[in-house]
Amino acid sequence: MSELLDRCPACRARLAEAAVCPRCGCDFSLVRQAMGQAARLLEQALCSLAIGDRVAARRQVGASLALHRWRLAEAIRSFLDTAADTDPTASGPAQPPGLLAADLQGASDPTSIREEDAYLPA
Repeated sequence: MSELLDRCPACRARLAEAAVCPRCGCDFSLVRQAMGQAARLLEQALCSLAIGDRVAARRQVGASLALHRWRLAEAIRSFLDTAADTDPTASGPAQPPGLLAADLQGASDPTSIREEDAYLPA
């Protein structure tokens, strides 16, 4: 995410990693904390989207955008809005196709997997 606070909005001086502008003394520690929290929320939204939980992804993207307007977050929100318009069932967590609860329960027990069924790279 390249949208970093690299110049002071007050005096346009270059900002290093320090929380205070070296030229005018403006403190940007809270701004940087908000940007970091927005980035973490955006990462959580991407994880939620990856597992198919669009409701959580939408909530997390909204919270991220409330803290900082990342272009990526706006694109994800747009994607989620478009997906919700085209697919009314796209609001909850995705279910793995063709798997029953019993299949998932058996798959979570590693002792039930036979050696010949497991992929063992050489």
